[in-house]
Amino acid sequence: MNKFFTLLFTCIISLSVHAQDIHFSQFYASPLTLNPGLTGAFNGNIRGIVNYRNQWNSFAPFNTFAASVDMNFGQSFLKYDLMGFGLSAFSDVAGDTKYSSTQVNLTFCYIKTLGNKYHPSYMSAGFQGGYAQKSVNYLAMTFANQFDGVYYDPTLGTGESIGFDSRGYLDLSAGVMWYLVPKEDKFSMYLGGSVYHVNEPNQSIGAEDDRLYMKYSGHTGAQIPVGKMTSVVPAFMVNIQGPYTEYFGGANLKFYLEGMEWSSTAISFGIWQRVVGDVEAATKAEATIIAARLDYDKISLGVSYDVNISSLAEASKNNGGPEISLTYITGLPQRERRIPCPKF
Repeated sequence: MNKFFTLLFTCIISLSVHAQDIHFSQFYASPLTLNPGLTGAFNGNIRGIVNYRNQWNSFAPFNTFAASVDMNFGQSFLKYDLMGFGLSAFSDVAGDTKYSSTQVNLTFCYIKTLGNKYHPSYMSAGFQGGYAQKSVNYLAMTFANQFDGVYYDPTLGTGESIGFDSRGYLDLSAGVMWYLVPKEDKFSMYLGGSVYHVNEPNQSIGAEDDRLYMKYSGHTGAQIPVGKMTSVVPAFMVNIQGPYTEYFGGANLKFYLEGMEWSSTAISFGIWQRVVGDVEAATKAEATIIAARLDYDKISLGVSYDVNISSLAEASKNNGGPEISLTYITGLPQRERRIPCPKF
């Protein structure tokens, strides 16, 4: 099979279904790819996160790995506010030709304390700058001209004049967040928005100019107590990138194993739905996600599985993708002040 067309098919899927960017079904467990305004805003002083996703392994495999570490500081010279700083990176590899995207980001965030001590709220604004590189393994492709009628001969000329190469570019993003975290009833909520690829960088690995669309994202969520030992944790997100739109929503039901405390041991189960669309096609359901999560002391482990219910279900045999996230949050000596956010 001519793998040039495999590459084109992989690229088309990457652009249409993924709205050009990587995505995680556990988007709430990948804060620095969701909104730079989330940097440093957590109930601790330093946070490390690892995310892994495998998708469509039966016909067009995608493997996505992301890692981040962020912290808040300023306790010694800011009276009520905090600053956040983060370092993040991701790698996404698609198809037999190893069409890859790799990016490293630095993020800065300012967190402003609002309200009063009984009903505190916070407003944050974050800015992110990163360097990205896209490439393809040209040697992994096979072409029709390399078949002599009986056998494949890699020494034969391809007959193609394709200017494939790697491409590096600067990528700029920004976001804002608002949190409400009352101290008494443990209810909390957040609302935010972000803009990624503000500079619309050229991502083409060929001779053409292919600008990356700006991505506008809005997201909201809450932690709602429904009993002494139970909470509902709903969230909703919408992404708009060029002609493509993605809606993602659902909820986890969270069971506390040691009472209603911010750092309680808890286990969660949830159902989520992803809906996608573009200007040329009707909006339609793309995947149903089954998720589970364990919070134990400073560690959170999340697992989920996408069940593909789109038009690609026949090719994928309804297989979507398993995903795993691991989060570690801890305090630091002499830094008692932090944002008392729950583990969404």
